[in-house]
Amino acid sequence: MKLLKIVSAVMVATTTGAAVVVATPGVTADAKSKKSLKTLPKSLRRTWYHYEKNDKGKFRYSKLTISSKKIKDTWNGWGNTKASTYKYVLHQYDPAKKLQTGKDSWIFANKVGKSTEVGYWRDSKSAMTHRFMQTSYKVVTANVNGKKVKVLHAKNLRSLPVDTPYYYTSKHLAKITNPKGYNYETLYGPKK
Repeated sequence: MKLLKIVSAVMVATTTGAAVVVATPGVTADAKSKKSLKTLPKSLRRTWYHYEKNDKGKFRYSKLTISSKKIKDTWNGWGNTKASTYKYVLHQYDPAKKLQTGKDSWIFANKVGKSTEVGYWRDSKSAMTHRFMQTSYKVVTANVNGKKVKVLHAKNLRSLPVDTPYYYTSKHLAKITNPKGYNYETLYGPKK
């Protein structure tokens, strides 16, 4: 009798277009732990360029290099008179385990929709959450002079909606999309 009810329920679900989800113990355990990413997404991995005026009014390029487990950010734009370089190393965070002691260079990352959010490694589990994430990276496609190009939106989550620099795959693209070197306004970036 139970078998008949199960078969009937499956037939009703498939004929009406409903989805049936089967959760095995391994899937359930992973869903509860909500581990952070082991590696950064392949779509982000490359060197990206940004172009704008720095604090002295000089036009400068900033460079962001992302690999599977490292981010190197050489910032030379607004807020700086000379380039500053920051290096970060990705570590996976698992709330089901004891929190490791991290270093200043440690980061963790989570996938949130089409974006990847990155945060600094903290000293408490309550601080290793979405609320404390620093930056969100998302690759989109934009038209530049009639050609489709990849653009990296690097949102500083602490200063939204103002601080969203756009990075391009080459210095040339970065310069032609922001020839006047505007900073964080709606005056530059990919046109829709």
